[in-house]
Amino acid sequence: MTAADESQVRTRRPFGAYYRDPTIEDDAELTGVGRGTPGGEYLRRTWQPVCLCEEVGDLPLPVRMLGEDLVVFRTRAGVVGLLDRACSHRGTSLEYGLPSETGLVCCYHGWHFAPDGTILETPNDPDSTLKDRLCHPAYPTHERDGIIFAWMGPPDERPDFPVLDAYVQADTEIVPFALDFPCNWVQVLDNTQDPVHSCFLHTRVSGAQFSISWGEIPELEYIATPIGMINLNVRRWGDRIWVRTTDAMLPNLNQTGALWLTADREETFLGCALTRWMRPVDDTNTRMIGWRYFNAATDRERVGDKAAVGVGKIDFIGQTEDERPYAERQRVPGDFEAIAGQGPIAPAARWNLNRGDRGVTMLRRLIRENIRAVAEGRDYTVLERAAAPGGIVPTYTRDTVVTLPPGQGDDRALLREIAAEVWAAVRDGASLDGDRGSQFAAELDRIVRHHR
Repeated sequence: MTAADESQVRTRRPFGAYYRDPTIEDDAELTGVGRGTPGGEYLRRTWQPVCLCEEVGDLPLPVRMLGEDLVVFRTRAGVVGLLDRACSHRGTSLEYGLPSETGLVCCYHGWHFAPDGTILETPNDPDSTLKDRLCHPAYPTHERDGIIFAWMGPPDERPDFPVLDAYVQADTEIVPFALDFPCNWVQVLDNTQDPVHSCFLHTRVSGAQFSISWGEIPELEYIATPIGMINLNVRRWGDRIWVRTTDAMLPNLNQTGALWLTADREETFLGCALTRWMRPVDDTNTRMIGWRYFNAATDRERVGDKAAVGVGKIDFIGQTEDERPYAERQRVPGDFEAIAGQGPIAPAARWNLNRGDRGVTMLRRLIRENIRAVAEGRDYTVLERAAAPGGIVPTYTRDTVVTLPPGQGDDRALLREIAAEVWAAVRDGASLDGDRGSQFAAELDRIVRHHR
């Protein structure tokens, strides 16, 4: 027996904590985000959210993202700039700079920087030609619906900002939010492709945090899409069948469907309630930035609370560290506790995975494959590459509830068959123009009539 085999046998013993391998290493290829790292290079090939617009007032805001210390500011003329935090002169932090009409003035010697990094003045030596020979490190920005984004990749590869179909849902109010997690970005994204956790963390263990129908363990499938992957999960709830699809969009974006759905009534291809980026601060911290969507279709009972959405807050339980006392978070944990509780970087090499973890395994494999594709100069997947010029990127987050009582045969097989047909309709209808609602409804009626 080898030493490794002997160690494995020992760890199967009761009270065997002493024998654990103390040499588990972080998966740096997957979790590293700094400049020049393989993961960091991949993450820099997509627009990343910096902060909420409301966080940038008349003074600069220091931010840390992808391991870089930056400062975001708004000129007096309203133009947003994102600069390296250390002044190019002698390194004073530009968080203490003063916005001007055209840029940001360093407090120490008055060096004046434009949003694109152009050095406008060096007043401590007005005759110096340095300003004509240098450019301060800067990143392009883009504002949409209350969020400031940055392109941190090669400047000559900067794409248009991609617009998802979720951004233009009918009769919808969009409210931005930002939440902080003291852990690596991948383990935050993992949670979005682990629908089984909703049965336990959000229902059976901690009590029904959304609705009791979430507690039914679904039939599951995980499917690659042009923008990443989805989990396709389907549950039986009385005489109804609930089919849910949830996007993970590469590299670090997720969309989630209706939060308060009970499956007590029929629904036809509902849109999403959340779009959110797991934006790395550095290797061991993440800022989740995104939008909550409020409309009558995804929240018929008006449970959502727009006033509870913003910087450091969102309108459902268990998403931040300071929303409740520690003892209460122990008794009724939520996503924050389950995710951050894995440590700053989850020791994945120590995990013991089973079939319930297939989505996490697939997601991590897709991220790793694309990290390597960028490093090797091959084609890779990001949202920007799925967008037609000036077009809207179709996504796949939908919820559908149909009335179809159990028959005489294998009900789990029926669930899987319905899920496959609903997914085919979502997939094929994602790029449809015109009245998608009517087309979806007609297809859903056909599916139900076929199985009755």
